[in-house]
Amino acid sequence: MKIETSKGVLRLVNNNDAGLQKIIEDSEDWNNLSETKLYPENMPTEMTFTIEAEGEIIGEVVFSRIRWFNRKSEITIIIKKDFQGKGYGKESLKAAMDFAFNKMNLHRLEAEIYEFNKVSIKLMESLGFKKEGVLREAQFSNGKYWDIIRYGILRSEFNGLHS
Repeated sequence: MKIETSKGVLRLVNNNDAGLQKIIEDSEDWNNLSETKLYPENMPTEMTFTIEAEGEIIGEVVFSRIRWFNRKSEITIIIKKDFQGKGYGKESLKAAMDFAFNKMNLHRLEAEIYEFNKVSIKLMESLGFKKEGVLREAQFSNGKYWDIIRYGILRSEFNGLHS
């Protein structure tokens, strides 16, 4: 597939394209802008941990979009309805954040929360996440567009609150 412009062509290729690999190897600028292309093959960009309690899996915590050079990741949590509101989420997130900052050596964690999810907003703020911005009408759900609120926390902020 290609898209033609007045100045050139955009051509759909895979990440292993020989021409693209040559640019990556030869260009310092490219290296600074596209860090994931420089990772060794065994560097994950996502890590998923199950949450287990009372003899069953009740949810998961996911580190996604891990950027090792920038030392940051997005963090997401999902808990089964029967286990919500009982402290499992907060305890699991706090442990995962400690792991991210003090074992993975991350500098920053980010989270996206739908504006209608007041419980998650309260949870993230209670753990020290700060509201950093709003992605306007970025989520379509139940026939309506909703804002996504972006949150972030730095390692120094987490360690200051939870040391």
